[in-house]
Amino acid sequence: MLKVVRLFEDDTFQHEEKMIKELDLAIDLQVRPSVTEAEVIENAKDADVIITVYEPLTENVLKQLPNLKIVLFRSIGFNTIDLEYANQINLPVSHISRYCTDEVANYVIAAILMHNRRLHDFNQAVKQDHVWDYEMFPDMRRLSSLTVSLIGFGNIPRLIVERLKSFGPKVIAYDPFVTQEAMAAYGVEKVSLEEAFQQGDYISSHLPLNAKTEKLLDEKLFNLTTKAPIFINSSRGGVVSEDALYHALTNGQLSYAILDVLTSEDPDLKNEKLLTLSNTILTPHIAFYSQEAFIQGAEDNFKNLANFLNGKYKEAEIVNASAIEKNI
Repeated sequence: MLKVVRLFEDDTFQHEEKMIKELDLAIDLQVRPSVTEAEVIENAKDADVIITVYEPLTENVLKQLPNLKIVLFRSIGFNTIDLEYANQINLPVSHISRYCTDEVANYVIAAILMHNRRLHDFNQAVKQDHVWDYEMFPDMRRLSSLTVSLIGFGNIPRLIVERLKSFGPKVIAYDPFVTQEAMAAYGVEKVSLEEAFQQGDYISSHLPLNAKTEKLLDEKLFNLTTKAPIFINSSRGGVVSEDALYHALTNGQLSYAILDVLTSEDPDLKNEKLLTLSNTILTPHIAFYSQEAFIQGAEDNFKNLANFLNGKYKEAEIVNASAIEKNI
């Protein structure tokens, strides 16, 4: 019987048990919340499988989990594991690529529409400042006259494009791994990263966090903006230089930011500079959140595990399959 340890708490246990039964898996599932490396090592030292989101899976941790056969991320991102070391020890790492795509796409659309019609700012003016003035934002523009830049063109940006069609803006996208023809099929123009910042009225980040993307969105790119755009980040905070973002918001290179993520998943809110700005809206990494997403995430984890155990590695969504395929 496989011992599976989930390293975080949520309310999906009954759905996990249901999937284990439906998939006829011989599994002992235990929930052992872990935050530090020491806690992960202690709580997962005898695990065959771990389910994780943000827990630190460093080389030090992985070396002390001798029974581990696969790591299941209950997320699209998988930046908290030392993937290079996982490759060295031929440890498969799986993620769930579609479980919250609908929610995150809707978050971005909501952010664009909220800002475009200035709902938050008018509400603040009326309720806090007791100002009733429809001309408070004379720069308001029809959305169909604007350009939306998507940084990344995976599953979520493609859903965003479908939703934006009703509103008619021009959509451009940067993604070095997606062809011009693939983007054109969605009515999207492929551009460079620099062009995405130069041309965008709304710039939305959908980058994964890894060694190549860490702080990729930096001062050089913010300096290229020509329209004082609105920056939206619902991906990972670490892909942005927060110092550069702060300066861009205070010097007019960006007019607004709507952020669902910061560099830290447990930020010091009392000392976070971005919270002091009136032209910034922050939410606590909730773009993914819905009851349906939670359930789908739990189900997809165990579907991936079942596929892995049955030798269907492609269907198991193993992100490092190409690096370890000869050994699994």
